[in-house]
Amino acid sequence: MTHPDPSTASAGPGPDVPAPEATPVVPRAARRRALGAALAASISGLMFGWDAMSLNVIKNALAFHTGASTGMLGFAVAFGVLTAVLGAFLAGRLSDRIGRRAIMIVAAILFIVSSVGTAFVGDSMAMFLFWRIFSGMAMGAAMTIAPAYVSETSPASMRGMLVSLRQFMLIIGLFVCGLLGDAMLAAAPAPQGDAPLSTSQLGLLGLHLEVWQWAFLSVAVGGVIYLVASLLIPESPRFLIAHGRTDQARAVLARTVGEEGVDQRVEEITRSLTGHDSGPGSGRRGSGFRALLVPGTSRLQRIVWVGIGLAALQQLVGINAIFYYATTIFSTIGFGEQDALKQTLVLTAVKVVAIILGMLLVDRVGRRPLLLWGSISMFAALVVTAVIMLTAPQVAQDGGGTAPDLASSPVLGILALLALCLYVGAYAGTWGPIMWVLIGEMFPNRMRGAATSVAGGVEWASNFAVTLTFPVLAAWSIGTTYAVYAIIALASILFVLKLVPETKNLELEQMDDIADAPAAARG
Repeated sequence: MTHPDPSTASAGPGPDVPAPEATPVVPRAARRRALGAALAASISGLMFGWDAMSLNVIKNALAFHTGASTGMLGFAVAFGVLTAVLGAFLAGRLSDRIGRRAIMIVAAILFIVSSVGTAFVGDSMAMFLFWRIFSGMAMGAAMTIAPAYVSETSPASMRGMLVSLRQFMLIIGLFVCGLLGDAMLAAAPAPQGDAPLSTSQLGLLGLHLEVWQWAFLSVAVGGVIYLVASLLIPESPRFLIAHGRTDQARAVLARTVGEEGVDQRVEEITRSLTGHDSGPGSGRRGSGFRALLVPGTSRLQRIVWVGIGLAALQQLVGINAIFYYATTIFSTIGFGEQDALKQTLVLTAVKVVAIILGMLLVDRVGRRPLLLWGSISMFAALVVTAVIMLTAPQVAQDGGGTAPDLASSPVLGILALLALCLYVGAYAGTWGPIMWVLIGEMFPNRMRGAATSVAGGVEWASNFAVTLTFPVLAAWSIGTTYAVYAIIALASILFVLKLVPETKNLELEQMDDIADAPAAARG
């Protein structure tokens, strides 16, 4: 493979990147095998929905059994996100030592053990938090390693679509598992006294357990599915070559991308893993976290900062906060609390249509154009929402402060709903999946595991920060809060234009040129 001159290869705006080479035709059988491997790794998205359902079911039961305050309950539910940061941070680097597939197997086992353990915590908040450590780590590890694994086992021509499968599974998982939780609650008999419905006993398989216990045991079933699927897929060929198992890597490449040019591909992967000269003062690069540094310095390489920025911006545009306030917007146009399923159906339909369009376009249009479209659309939607919230009549709240009264103006309510749907659709079809597509593919082979760890940890930490700060900001001024998110969306436009490379149809071994291009161009 020839490496194009990075100073001349770029076409159009954006960072200098190598032009994609003509990719060989991938046999249909290889495409099917690559799809199967991607589906197995993408079960991590389904597990996210399964875990969210169990937390939604247990909240009231946990408060009833432990007597936890509202603050303590909120911390307990969010605790898994904190431990997911650790899981994400460890997963990528450990995967360089034991394998991408091995991390998925470990995560599946942690899902099973922690879910069964949580189902029998009784009235102990301490035991609940103990088991959330392992489930959170499993979630962070599984969600972070999936993009790297899928990128390394997919043909370049369909890599973006296959990595996006995880986000599609996440959306479907949230909806389907949410229905599963509702069905378990609906099947339960009425509770005694003032006990919540989730504490009612439900007899299944000869066992009589409370509904929340069944919810967590169902997560263990998902873990078993994830474990079996992980055992059936091959290890990443890049990992195999890095550990001297070249014959196995050659067999995996032949099965998932086709036999054409396999020997050349093995040579290219080997060369990219050992490092290459890319300018004065370069040479053989470090491994692990040392590979993230500019050679001879303690500074992170530019491509690592791009990954950190993508991961942070994906959450800081406020996606979790938007969903948090969605119920209020729906209620202003006639949806009551009893219409929660209708609200969920509307938002799920928007997300599913958007993610399918994104999956169809990501390998045709490219990553950068879709991210730009998403940023511009989210910015417009957030500006509209902020203006509506700031100009609408204000009503006093029971706990103090004021909130927008959209019910008095149906037109404002409908505009707010349209803006919400535009925001959700733009995010679901662009930043939601494509950030992970880029994280999984844009780092050179020698640093992918470590760089994915860092980016994954930043994404989960940003998730926690938004979840923690939104209630406080919203109580102060919901309109101003949306304006803050709009400013961040504007910043994401500039970030994509100036820093994000286009990786469509590039082989992973060409990512060295992307990482090195800025320095070469300046020199």
